[in-house]
Amino acid sequence: MSDTVIEIIARAINDEDFRNLLFSDPAKALDGYTLTDEERALLSNLDEESLATYGGELGERITKGMWPGIG
Repeated sequence: MSDTVIEIIARAINDEDFRNLLFSDPAKALDGYTLTDEERALLSNLDEESLATYGGELGERITKGMWPGIG
């Protein structure tokens, strides 16, 4: 999983407004991110259950605040 995808998943977990946008209008939420077609499809098809699954797989990388301002 690319760092960009991890960053987007972390943001979706930690930012309710972004998460809602990602679920309702993924194209708008992902605008500005450099993603492959496969990554864009994966993120565009996320739902709450799959987001929780990915978040659990990323575990400490997200909760420990891998990126400034997150976590």
